[in-house]
Amino acid sequence: MLSLKHLYYKKHAVYNTLLKISYAINFNTDIRITIVHDYNFESKSYVITGGSSGIGRSLSLELDSRGAQVIVVGRNRSKYESLIEESSNRNIEFIEADLCVIEDIRKVQKKIESLDRLDGIVNNASRNSRFNILETTEQEWFSMTNLNMTSFFLLSKSAIKVFLRKEKGGKIINVGAVQSLLPLQSSFPYVSTKGGILSMTRSIAADFSSKNILVTTVIPGPILTRKERITSIDGLNRRAATLVGRMGNAAEVSDLILFLLSDMNTFMTGNEIVVDGGRIISRLPDPEEIRDGVL
Repeated sequence: MLSLKHLYYKKHAVYNTLLKISYAINFNTDIRITIVHDYNFESKSYVITGGSSGIGRSLSLELDSRGAQVIVVGRNRSKYESLIEESSNRNIEFIEADLCVIEDIRKVQKKIESLDRLDGIVNNASRNSRFNILETTEQEWFSMTNLNMTSFFLLSKSAIKVFLRKEKGGKIINVGAVQSLLPLQSSFPYVSTKGGILSMTRSIAADFSSKNILVTTVIPGPILTRKERITSIDGLNRRAATLVGRMGNAAEVSDLILFLLSDMNTFMTGNEIVVDGGRIISRLPDPEEIRDGVL
């Protein structure tokens, strides 16, 4: 797949909207053209967990390129250093933390609550867990509930405190997974915790939407972010269980999150948005790389 090539131009119309036209060659060598608003994120501040890889990385780079202050939470400092090298403004701060560990969650909470400004948080950090209920140890269960539930709970709580203190509202984006709607076998801890995110989003929205705190769950389908694990991307795309006939890519999810974080989003809350290329309704079997936990 070729890298994205961006062409910027000014559209002299009623709203004098600055548009970005992105031309990309997708995995099937078809040209994909997307037109999105060049949202204004100047001087805004966001926290992104799992922000140095995959969907989080794509989003961090986009926000940085638009002038935002980005605080990335991650376990791997080398991935952060690689992210900084690729960033436009290098206005990205790093918090090294393992959100499976309650002490590290507390550390991130403290940082969030100390911020002078916060406009949104993206709870994105996650990992796979390929065990059925009989195989799931208590240690694995507590690790996954910390990562996919407790960190979402406590970091959202801290963000809301800042939103209310500043009286400007804010955005909370929880990244779920299509498995919460269409479970794979031997994925009990992952499916259970990702399913809990849906109800968590609705509950927070019910309590705080009137304060201009908008909460949404984004549910990605089969997104290819670990290309180093795949011997043939073309072969994987031919076997992808989507209606569009390929795996998704991180930018296709981060572009949606970018809109949800932007000032263009003023009326969406308590809901979930599926970005899966039609996976849920395709009735096609998943590729073995997904079934076997390689991806």
